[in-house]
Amino acid sequence: MSIAEIRVKPGGWLGVGKSKANKRVRKFWPLFTPAAGKQASRQRVQGAAKSSKAGMVGAFVHAGKILAWAVCIVLVLILLGAVSLGMVHVYRALTAAEHFAVSNVEITGNRQLSNAELLHLSGIAIGESILEVNLGEINARLLRSPWVESATVRRILPHGVSIQVVEREPFFWIQQSGVLFYADRFGRPIVPVELGRFVSLPALIVEEEAQPDTEVLQQWMHAVERMEYPFGFSEIAWLKVEEANIVRVYLEDRGMEVDMDLSVWREHGRLLNWVWQDLRTRGELDLVGRMAIMSGKVWVQARASR
Repeated sequence: MSIAEIRVKPGGWLGVGKSKANKRVRKFWPLFTPAAGKQASRQRVQGAAKSSKAGMVGAFVHAGKILAWAVCIVLVLILLGAVSLGMVHVYRALTAAEHFAVSNVEITGNRQLSNAELLHLSGIAIGESILEVNLGEINARLLRSPWVESATVRRILPHGVSIQVVEREPFFWIQQSGVLFYADRFGRPIVPVELGRFVSLPALIVEEEAQPDTEVLQQWMHAVERMEYPFGFSEIAWLKVEEANIVRVYLEDRGMEVDMDLSVWREHGRLLNWVWQDLRTRGELDLVGRMAIMSGKVWVQARASR
């Protein structure tokens, strides 16, 4: 058996001799020198100085932006104040101008209240600025009158005011607590009867136990107004509601009472017209003192001889 020849490197494996491995270590791990340390220290100081300078510049820029916004806000507020002040002066100049002074008040729709009464109720003063006229207050003052049901007030530039009213129409006289009142077509009191504003109307009397059918009664009243009956409200001296749909009217000029069942007022109206015309044709109408129309029949009673 042969034995291979072993060569031993001079100096051994751990010897100080030259080798490629040692050269590579020295290349990647250079030894520290004082000159290199000083240079690194100077670089760190310069970097810190640059960072501090950049921070101060950013702070100054931020403060400048805030100051610019503050200046803009102040300028806007000053501008708004100037505009508002200018508008106040313009408004005062307009309200003081004679061109906008109220010189004409147009009133329409009134029948019971005079123009002078409505002008006094409105509180409008001739010569005051039309721009200072409060339409809402005028409307509220007009509605305080029991005669005024609704009112519309508007400006007519440059110097006019229009007042349009809808008045409550007096339809009856009614008596409450011994006082005679004007009342509307539903029997609601308006104002007491006055000599200075006297209107002759039929008196409305409702029996205490009577519960009138308001809808039927209104339908019949409209039919009388349309002359669907042989008499009108101008001929009625009084109207008495005795039961829900039973009424009695007194025709003063003829001295005649007429009792009617209004539950079928159309049929009874046609029947009354036929009998009325028949009595007139025969010349007997003036002799009648009372008529009753009930259940589709007509009863006639002669006037008592004097």
